Amino acid sequence: MFGSLWQVLPHDEAGSGPAVVLLHAGIADRTMWSEHLEPLAEVGYRVVALDLAGFGEAPVTTGESAPWIDVLATMDTMEIHYAALVGNSFGGAVALRAAVVAPERVSALALISAPAPGVEPSEELQAAWAGEENALERGELDEAVNAVIDAWTLAGAPAELRERIAAMQRRAYELQGNAEEVSEADDPVDQDPDALSGLRMPALIAVGAEDRLEFRQGAELLAATMPNARLEVIEGAGHLAPLETPERFRELLLGFLTGEFPPAT
Repeated sequence: MFGSLWQVLPHDEAGSGPAVVLLHAGIADRTMWSEHLEPLAEVGYRVVALDLAGFGEAPVTTGESAPWIDVLATMDTMEIHYAALVGNSFGGAVALRAAVVAPERVSALALISAPAPGVEPSEELQAAWAGEENALERGELDEAVNAVIDAWTLAGAPAELRERIAAMQRRAYELQGNAEEVSEADDPVDQDPDALSGLRMPALIAVGAEDRLEFRQGAELLAATMPNARLEVIEGAGHLAPLETPERFRELLLGFLTGEFPPAT
């Protein structure tokens, strides 16, 4: 359907059965899902973690950027006709847009700290973005990485988590810094004000109890707008629950998937 026109994304895969596609946060890459692949595969799912363009091993391609189409193109190439899409933060935004443009391809949605249309970023978050951008303009990559980590992890985050995010973010800077300018495709959610209320697949809307206020408000809005959605708050997590509280996150995800989208038997 899309494979000949759009980028086929690098991926890791495990298991067989109904497909589950994992989409990473915008400060990460597909390796953020490493510890979740085998546990999901072991209970009967075909699990695929993708690098979105500009992250991990996925280059930024010339032309129009539409990461949700890249996801669908990769599913085409892998002969995945129907999948549950699981996305954290930016990955959740991509999953949501893939569901809007091709709802027949999405069996279920799990959106973790995904940005919601109409919920504006706080002044604090805008200042964090500005600090990162200023550091990049000066060529201070370590300063930019630290700004990202400080903005998106909880105070007192373990050093191992900070180092893991730093490594993923540096890879992204290298890829994106060497890329030509690309244009952004029209946002299918912005184009259709009724898009979210038309998504009738089962949806898990999750957010960390300690995430930023705009994401907690956004989760409530998404859950209230999508007709078959339920809201879950993950205790002890901030913006990156799959990395911060992996066992708690996976228990929640598996409970949702096995209830709405049973694994192979």
